[in-house]
Amino acid sequence: MKLQLQLETIPVWDGLKEDSECFLCSLMKKAEEDGIRYYLSSAVMTPEVRVEMNRYGFCPHHSALLAEGGKPQSLALAMDTYYDENKKVFTPHIENVLKAGNARKTMKAAEALFEAAHEREKGCLVCARMDERLLRYAYTIASLWNTDMDFRKALEDSKGFCLHHTEALIRTAEKALSGDDLAAFCKSMVTLLQKNLDRVQHDDWWMTQKYKSENKDKPWNGAEDAQKRAVYKLIGEGRVIDPVRK
Repeated sequence: MKLQLQLETIPVWDGLKEDSECFLCSLMKKAEEDGIRYYLSSAVMTPEVRVEMNRYGFCPHHSALLAEGGKPQSLALAMDTYYDENKKVFTPHIENVLKAGNARKTMKAAEALFEAAHEREKGCLVCARMDERLLRYAYTIASLWNTDMDFRKALEDSKGFCLHHTEALIRTAEKALSGDDLAAFCKSMVTLLQKNLDRVQHDDWWMTQKYKSENKDKPWNGAEDAQKRAVYKLIGEGRVIDPVRK
């Protein structure tokens, strides 16, 4: 089903011009940094933001980034009230563990406690903000590919996207395109992916050959970081892990 979203033309064009292995990775890493910065800013003093933080919290990955974000006062304020919310959930389970009469009941109560803890970890406000941006970026890419032939040529001549963000892009394309346009876009993106996976694998192979004595003095041909690019071309960077689904 086609959807109307605000186009993010400038960041998408700027990303394409950076000539990286996946400019969606770069855009999403920036979105992640912006999300962390936001939840360590004075926004945590706003009642509606604190209510959301207390209710949803953050995934373990983004909780760790917040902990290392260098804003102790903001994080301390947020964690204090988040702990209060946790107590409302955990206290009955803790009491059940402590008053359990035998090993079986104790273990069952402990299991319920940790299930509640895992449930509290579901949904992440930073991931949710990233997810919103990813939707707009992917929607913009599909729309520009369909309407701007200069963009289409530049994209199809580029290094493309990682496997992870190619999937996100194609899944989002249904919101911008339909019919033959949708089919053509999907085929174009998969062709782009295949071409660039082969290129990255070749670079990785050449790195393995460079460690042989007979190739010691031959040029690297840009393969100095091929092993890292081989990893990230598959898994991507700046991944949306567990967004809040309101």
